[in-house]
Amino acid sequence: MKSSKGNLSYILSIFALSILVSCGNSTKDIETPVAQDAGYGIPASLERNEIKKAIVGEKLGKALLPAMRNHGIDMWIVLDRENNSEPLHDELGGGFSGVRAAFIFFDNGGDQVEKIYYGSHEQAATSVIGQVYDETKYYGYSREGLTPHLRKAVHDRQPKKIGVNTSHTLPEADGLTVGLSNFLVKTIGPKYSDRIVSAELMVRDFRLNRTDLETQLYTQLLTWSERWMSEALSTANVITGKTTSADIAWWLKDRALELGVTGGGTVRVVREGELLPIHDPKIALEPGDVVGIDGGLDYLGYSIDIKRTAYILRPGETALPEEIQAAWKDTHEIGDLYVSKMVPGAIGHEIWTSINEEAGNRGYKAVGPDAGGDAVATNAPEVGVYGHSVGNVAHDIGARIAADIPFAYGERVRFPLQTNEWVSIEFHVSTPLDMWGGKTWYARFEETGQLTAEGVKWLIPIQEQLYLIEPAD
Repeated sequence: MKSSKGNLSYILSIFALSILVSCGNSTKDIETPVAQDAGYGIPASLERNEIKKAIVGEKLGKALLPAMRNHGIDMWIVLDRENNSEPLHDELGGGFSGVRAAFIFFDNGGDQVEKIYYGSHEQAATSVIGQVYDETKYYGYSREGLTPHLRKAVHDRQPKKIGVNTSHTLPEADGLTVGLSNFLVKTIGPKYSDRIVSAELMVRDFRLNRTDLETQLYTQLLTWSERWMSEALSTANVITGKTTSADIAWWLKDRALELGVTGGGTVRVVREGELLPIHDPKIALEPGDVVGIDGGLDYLGYSIDIKRTAYILRPGETALPEEIQAAWKDTHEIGDLYVSKMVPGAIGHEIWTSINEEAGNRGYKAVGPDAGGDAVATNAPEVGVYGHSVGNVAHDIGARIAADIPFAYGERVRFPLQTNEWVSIEFHVSTPLDMWGGKTWYARFEETGQLTAEGVKWLIPIQEQLYLIEPAD
């Protein structure tokens, strides 16, 4: 059996180096290829490949078998093909699927799931497929194609329940196309096609059970994202009377590309209680504005979704106005309330209801249930809660902290929180400010934590204080 365990110490050293570089420690005696900005320590292609192999190997080795057994699925078949990749293609090892490819996982009763890959095109020896999977076959442009190999894999192993990726609720678990479904049924025959079931909850549990290497990578990506946002919201980057929210949004994309990754963010501006149009290229930022970014960087199949906020000082100001500071404190108090409800086993929509009830007792009106609250200028204290799972995509596969509206959120609002999953604690608090004539500051909060048996553990420090931007002379 092939394994990536030998790579783990190497990968950990790569992460450690990234952290050292990011923190500004000397690396004069260490040579390693990095992206264009060495200050971030983002690895180049070779290291990325090694990191990806280690993560996929660890994930398939530790998180898949428990998920399969929890749902009574002894074989999981994931099919895709060139130009129509399955949503899980990348996290299962990726590669070039060609005509048709099959990722097959079988529980043979041992302590490791059997990993099989069949595709038309040979994968590189250095690839995840080449080094992580136990069996690989490449059938080329043959007349018989994938059919005999897939049929034999199923018939030889005689699975009792075959999971496939079909789901009404979860896009990530709904990758089996009609064409490939028909192909699968015809290939394995009626005896085994009758044993096909949806693997949606197995896929959910597999993804949400975050491994150590995944969490280490995600924590580093959060660190990079926070630094990237802080640079965007700095005095050096924001010139009052000239810079617009659109300028900042484009800067974020361009800076990500310079770093060798991708990413972006929505830039929102509150001006004396008024929510300005998003990314208006004609409205320059001014002293007294509150500017926030919602987004993050994307890297190796993972996506960040956090918010960071800055205040532009007025001439003569050297610190955040007391009223805005007090409003930010109120926002954190709602955050503490929110976090207190996030415990393993708690149900998404029930958490949402409980937070709103307690916020109501504190004098806030609950707004929603749309994802972003009402997002309008108001004079009344309000709270809008719209948290979610996060990780491989911004809105991931786990529980949604929202109203019980299945059409909007599917069954995710009825999912229980699970230990090890990553969660986005996302909400806004609207607090009336006398300095704005009683209009509210629509203060947005979004941070990422990992759920433990004791509750939420922040992966990086949350934003305790707003960034301060000095006005242009």
